Amino acid sequence: MQKNITRILTGCAFLGLTSCAGSYSPIRPARIATYQSVAAANAPVEFGYKYSALITNGPNKKYVKKERKQGYQVVAVSVKNNTSADINFSRDLELYFGDRPVQAVPSVQAANDLKQGVAIYLLYVLGIGRVGGSTDPMTGQTTGGTLFPWGPVVAVGNMLGASGANKNLRNEFATYDLTNKVIKPGETVHGILPLRETNVAPLRVVLRNSTAATPAAPAAEPQAAPAAAPATSPAPSNSGGQN
Repeated sequence: MQKNITRILTGCAFLGLTSCAGSYSPIRPARIATYQSVAAANAPVEFGYKYSALITNGPNKKYVKKERKQGYQVVAVSVKNNTSADINFSRDLELYFGDRPVQAVPSVQAANDLKQGVAIYLLYVLGIGRVGGSTDPMTGQTTGGTLFPWGPVVAVGNMLGASGANKNLRNEFATYDLTNKVIKPGETVHGILPLRETNVAPLRVVLRNSTAATPAAPAAEPQAAPAAAPATSPAPSNSGGQN
């Protein structure tokens, strides 16, 4: 009996932690090496992007499913400022989806829209199993034994797993939120742009303020000091008259 109970407890714990609640594999935009570039090197702003960012480092099945259901495209981006002035991503840059401007959804709202359900796992609370007993081979009915409420174990495990994964997604989206992000001259930043789009299209950014498009001036090379004039020997003195 004790052996059966131990097996059931172990199985329920494993089921609760792995079977239903989905984990979150972070995107890590700064580590992506396959951005699609849409600007020439040394352009005022270099911009690269990558669709399907949620599956960069893992399946994230729960979140990819919500992404499609909610009409999102989660995009990882890289932005480099080649100008001589600070650039505010929200104020100075216009993001284009194909031929039309588009705005990214705020990270807090996007994380809330994409989160997986937590309370749904309370349905497991009603789960009950039987430990021991005997089964009639003729009818298939089990008699005797002890009822074991495995449901609460599975419910708690799944709720903790789903809640933790949602928190990880929310934290990464907040970390890589480019809203009002200031990009210093020569700096490259990475971000996550949740777009309310069901399809994909080429992305690009355009500077709103043309005065900010001045490329950073290259550092002036130090000039060599002028060579000193050669020293001249003093003229010999005429100590006597001519004969």
